[in-house]
Amino acid sequence: MGAIADATSTRWGRFRPWLLAICVPFAVSCVLVYSIPSFSDSGKIVYAVAAYIFMTLMYTAINIPYCSLGAALTSDPRESLSLQSWRFAITPIGGALGTAFILPLADFLYPGDRATGIQVSMALFGVIGCLMFVICFATTKERVQPIKEENLNIARDVKILFRNDQWRILSVYNFMMLVAVVIRGGAVVYYVNNVLNKGSDVITIFMLGGMFASMLGSVLAKPFGTRFCKVRFSFWINLLTAALGVVCFMLPVQYWIAVLGVHILISIIQGGNGALQWSMITDVNNYGEWKTQRRITGMNVAANIFVIKLGVAVGGAILGWVLAYYHYAANTAVQPASAVQGVVLLFTLVPSIFYVLTAISIKFYGLTENRMNGIVDDLNHGTFAES
Repeated sequence: MGAIADATSTRWGRFRPWLLAICVPFAVSCVLVYSIPSFSDSGKIVYAVAAYIFMTLMYTAINIPYCSLGAALTSDPRESLSLQSWRFAITPIGGALGTAFILPLADFLYPGDRATGIQVSMALFGVIGCLMFVICFATTKERVQPIKEENLNIARDVKILFRNDQWRILSVYNFMMLVAVVIRGGAVVYYVNNVLNKGSDVITIFMLGGMFASMLGSVLAKPFGTRFCKVRFSFWINLLTAALGVVCFMLPVQYWIAVLGVHILISIIQGGNGALQWSMITDVNNYGEWKTQRRITGMNVAANIFVIKLGVAVGGAILGWVLAYYHYAANTAVQPASAVQGVVLLFTLVPSIFYVLTAISIKFYGLTENRMNGIVDDLNHGTFAES
């Protein structure tokens, strides 16, 4: 999809048209996933798989152009950081609203028939989503254009992508960071339940506190990322996150308020990390054009999303492996001491190891603010690395 978007050429740009073209099919796919046809049991399984695949395809077709759009709006590193900062600050609001209102809305629309209520609620969400995509299409402009238009050639673009040494380094960085984030995020409920011995009320405090802290971190990424070089800043905040994990490991569990405080601090840093991460993806894209004279924004973004999803998958797998190794027993009120120890490690030291690896990987990344200013200036004057 990234290569297809890169090869798109319209008077509206390369990425904006996809928001307009796919928003309705994407909304329809979301409704179909929550629809239950009157098929046999085997027919329902086939339908569910087909509907889910269709939704995934539509999500890919609209999400990659949407994520790529940021790199087409501006080539200025500071403007890019500001854009991603607010994007990551506002995005959780949509997820929180959807999660909070889907069931009450379904029960309100169709009392006693939640299945139909959810289906209709998803249709309403789809209409709202389409409206948002149309607004995004109408109020943005792709100001950064490739130096020349070329036909679709996936093999060529993949070769160009791997010629970008900074993309390879950033991919390692993204992978390590997502592994850490997923392990720690997945361990929150286990930690509150089995280590702190608290119930759903405290779980809610941890989850909501982490979400709002992450939003705050995204907002703070702009002033801190421009006050300090975001590459060096990223190195130090990942080391700080690792250190906070060690602090959390050493805290007595009876001081759960202190644990919550550390959790909030880590969530603030993680929120800022997300904005920094995506602004660096834009920098890597500009560097790739400067080095190869070929701007493959969609391919670059799609490849990074793949790496991010790979990190999510590996992080989830490590979470499951560690729980199994320490004999965690699901649906058991009292866990063995080994399982409790495993949960503690997953919430503290294991993600800290990956945060250290994240910090180490960014030390090999060379697109500092000064260098990016020079690269963007070269691109604005039509000058490239080989020239």
